Amino acid sequence: MNKSGHYQRKVRKQQLLNTIRQQRQLLSAYGQNWLEVTQPYDKGWQALAAFKPYVAIGSGLALLYGLRHPKAFYRWSRRMISILGVVKIVRNTLYKN
Repeated sequence: MNKSGHYQRKVRKQQLLNTIRQQRQLLSAYGQNWLEVTQPYDKGWQALAAFKPYVAIGSGLALLYGLRHPKAFYRWSRRMISILGVVKIVRNTLYKN
């Protein structure tokens, strides 16, 4: 084994280690950026998850009411959908301006 080949391998190894170190730093920076970007979605999801038991109870009660009074349940569901549509239109109009 000659000294020139050994030196070349040593230099190549150092270059590869430097490349790996730079990639790790970039990955860490991108990871922090990803966490910052997705933070509002995570908070929203956690807020929805906090209401999980209430949604389960409410949906069970709505199901029972719907089974007992199907016409009234249908009427209330149509009203709720129309109210949500109006809220969406108002929200879109306000956020456009």
